[in-house]
Amino acid sequence: MPDPGGDPGRSVLFAHHQNPELMAEAREMSLTFADFAHLRRATGEEDPERAWEMYFAHTQPQVRGLLDGLLATFPPEDRDRAAELAGSVEAFVLPSGALESRVFASPGGTPGHLIGISPAAVQLTAEIAWGLELAHPYEPEALPRGWEAATMHAQESLALNLQRYVRALEVPDGGPVSLSALDVAMQHGATTHARGPRDFYIAAMTFALAHELAHLDHGDLLSVEGRETEAFLSERLAPHLRISDEENEELRADAATFTTCFNYFVGVWLMTNKRPTGLLGTLGRLKWDGRHRVTAWHGARRATEACEAYYSAIAILGDLAFRRGDDGASRRLMTTSLRLPYIQQYVQRVREEVLAPAYGPFMWEDRDVRYRKAHHSWRVHFVEVFLPHMCRHQRSDSPDWVTGLKTPADLFREAEVLTAMAAEHEREIAVLTREKGADDPEVLSARAQLATLHAEAGDHAGAVEILEALAVDAARVVGPDDEGTLGIRHNLAWLRAQAGDKAGAAAAFRALCADQERIFGPDHPEVLDTRYELAWLRGDSGDVAGAVSAFTRLSADYERVLGPGHTATLATRKSLAQWRERQGDTHGAAAASTEARAGQYPILSPDHPGTLPAYEQRLAEQERASGPGHPNTLTTRWFLGMLRAKEGDAAGAADAFAGLLDHDLGPLGFDDVDVSVLRGNVDHWRAEAVAR
Repeated sequence: MPDPGGDPGRSVLFAHHQNPELMAEAREMSLTFADFAHLRRATGEEDPERAWEMYFAHTQPQVRGLLDGLLATFPPEDRDRAAELAGSVEAFVLPSGALESRVFASPGGTPGHLIGISPAAVQLTAEIAWGLELAHPYEPEALPRGWEAATMHAQESLALNLQRYVRALEVPDGGPVSLSALDVAMQHGATTHARGPRDFYIAAMTFALAHELAHLDHGDLLSVEGRETEAFLSERLAPHLRISDEENEELRADAATFTTCFNYFVGVWLMTNKRPTGLLGTLGRLKWDGRHRVTAWHGARRATEACEAYYSAIAILGDLAFRRGDDGASRRLMTTSLRLPYIQQYVQRVREEVLAPAYGPFMWEDRDVRYRKAHHSWRVHFVEVFLPHMCRHQRSDSPDWVTGLKTPADLFREAEVLTAMAAEHEREIAVLTREKGADDPEVLSARAQLATLHAEAGDHAGAVEILEALAVDAARVVGPDDEGTLGIRHNLAWLRAQAGDKAGAAAAFRALCADQERIFGPDHPEVLDTRYELAWLRGDSGDVAGAVSAFTRLSADYERVLGPGHTATLATRKSLAQWRERQGDTHGAAAASTEARAGQYPILSPDHPGTLPAYEQRLAEQERASGPGHPNTLTTRWFLGMLRAKEGDAAGAADAFAGLLDHDLGPLGFDDVDVSVLRGNVDHWRAEAVAR
């Protein structure tokens, strides 16, 4: 989209809006931030000025083209805003190993902003997204036989590639990875349907640019007078989660990035694929509509994957900044990475409630949930298990802000936060009651939510009191056989058990079960859920054998009614394993637990019970076929050490890492420092094995 015959940053789509002075400032700012040692490594050019010119000429057309595309695909009602941004924003790729992107107010007299994109953030995002595409296929059942071996090889390759990044960027003067897996893949062309390596790189660059652009568009980087924003979380909820107004605005901007990227991916296709018109275009319109839906589906997947990979990359870069000694950058990056749970909830809600009705249910299905869960487990595994085993430079200090960081899940578990939220909810109920009346369904629903907050805060007696009154009111307003009334009775019985009244809870569940069977029939999921609670109370009251018998029958019924992979079926299997273990049936408990985990987690994901045995077998086969010193064998042994460490097998992890030290690790890209780190891992896990 830039003008190929002129300045590499010149726009085509917004040529009449682009500000030449701001464009010149972007060029000057790029030169100001140039790290010539980095540019020399990136371009191979020894002359500093020539190296920068080559870098700018290569990257600037990409950035301006993406900026044009993002602005051109704004919704129709925001086109004026897009034109305004086209003349007040310029972007460029930072010509250095900077770990974070930057936004600058125009340094000259021209009003506007300059966005400097971190190349490390873009490339690491693309590597993670592309690597996970190979490491965990979306539809493994559609792949040819032998896909498991290819998938395990991809998982090992991704881990090695991340290790190279950590090594290259760990120190401030670290250079770029010379030739990554993504680079190699891009050199060999792209696949179809927007799933090729270059598509993942473009998606990563798009998300990084859209992320900073969204913060400008939504105002949190502007002066207070220029802000026109809406809160992402309610103004009442955010303070209880210790989220300031500014952070709430940033959350909204982060969430908007997903929508912006989706609009871009679909909008670019719409620009070049016009819908057929006329009486003779019926068949063409049908084909166009089908291709449009497929494009939207791929666009949603690309935007989701870029989003999740971006925040994972930011978490890794935050850790690297910390070990570089840049506490300011580390704190900013880690704070951003902790927003992912909020953004994931937003993305799922948009795909379920907005995109699925517009394009079709395929925009978010159970398969997507499992696929996203697999990718999430790998990202967590890489950040929490791999990073500590890769680090070549450690810090002895730990600033207060690091130890004080709390995730959203941590905050939602704090009684103080939940109590404050309950008090705020009571005030909201009072307002609703005055406006709509005590018997309004919204008021009744709000009272049920209030009981939940009290229970989560540990106030079970208070929650029971609320639900006892609510059960009477619900039976009067909507009837005793209404599903909502029965649900309140279920929650009330459960809370009585939590408050210590197990006999009362069991009696309440038995009465509820009889009513549910009368109304819904014996195979209704609500009946099965009540039977679950009765089985658990049976064991909790001392009848362990009765609990095992009840859960055995219930597990079979859940599988018959809901299927083997349903959440309720898996939860019942897990409970069966727990009660078998209490009964002393360790073999049966282990079998039930393995079965539950196998159904809960996708195959060959880090938490699937079959993943570690699969790699144990892979190592044995490679040692027989290629020998213990072959690079492929060494890679699998290294990867297996990480998996054993994750499972808590300290002796096994130490043995795997120690076995590497007997061989030449040069083919894996390991240098003397990497070998030293490996020895440290051996010592750590041997000490852990002794301590355990």
